[in-house]
Amino acid sequence: MAFKKQKEFYHSSETIRQETGIKKHSLNSIIRRFTDLGIISTEIKGMPRVKFFTVHYPKIVDLIPKIYQLSNNGQLSSDFSKHLSDFFIPLVDNYLQKNNIKNNNEEINKKEKYNNESEGEDVLSFFNDYLSSLKYQKNISPTALKFNDIDLFRALKNYEIEFLCEYLEKYFEEENKPSLNKFFTFDSIGVNKLKYIEQKIVDENDYVDHLIDELQRLYKSRIQMHNKSDSQKRGKSESKLVVTKRLKEQVKKSLKVKTELEITNAFLPYIDQVLKEQVTISKILPYFFAFKNEEYEIIDNYLDYYNIHYGYEKH
Repeated sequence: MAFKKQKEFYHSSETIRQETGIKKHSLNSIIRRFTDLGIISTEIKGMPRVKFFTVHYPKIVDLIPKIYQLSNNGQLSSDFSKHLSDFFIPLVDNYLQKNNIKNNNEEINKKEKYNNESEGEDVLSFFNDYLSSLKYQKNISPTALKFNDIDLFRALKNYEIEFLCEYLEKYFEEENKPSLNKFFTFDSIGVNKLKYIEQKIVDENDYVDHLIDELQRLYKSRIQMHNKSDSQKRGKSESKLVVTKRLKEQVKKSLKVKTELEITNAFLPYIDQVLKEQVTISKILPYFFAFKNEEYEIIDNYLDYYNIHYGYEKH
């Protein structure tokens, strides 16, 4: 049924008058009467402004006995009643279904709005608590910590709050005359991206690449040293270490708690034992940079080994 899919529709008063022959004054009275009865509702919207009509089919069904007085007792004949029900009931069911969906969506939107507002308050409270702690840790003036709430929520569209705080701390450690308002300087091209953070990410990635290149160099030099040893019957091929995007993330995280020198020093005895087959490892770098139980156990163990057995060696 074509009407079943119909929601609201629009007609100008002039169009309705032309199609029905109803005069303007009478038409306005009919629309008001139908609106009062709850049969229709109207809304002016759009550009140009147009009157939209919505038909409320359940109300029409309720009024059918009053509209059609076809028997002495005011009741409809069974045949006519069935005819009307066949026409109107699908429209009523469709109307109720759509309005239930609309009401459910409105309820969901209200809950989401409430949750978002509540979440926003929680985030702002967390951030202010963090700033209070940072102020005393870094001896920062209250003026330097002034910021616009809008800037914070804009940045949070692109960064997690913990991530943001991590780089904010670096910012106040490294920058000359830092201020929170300057920290919230957004990139002119990248939407919601902060200039300072994005530049730091580029610098950090370059540093990771530099460290991996150094590990590659050490790996190659230890293979050459291993192959020259008289005690070895067969040499190792000078293959490259396998580096993936995930591995680079592991390296970046390790550099937050370990220096480049500590990592390279630990790598020497580690790779020597791998080449001598004293340890069997399928993935050299992922195992070396493994982080378990809040520790870099492999790096720590081989760093201790280096300090005892390799302290004299320059590489």
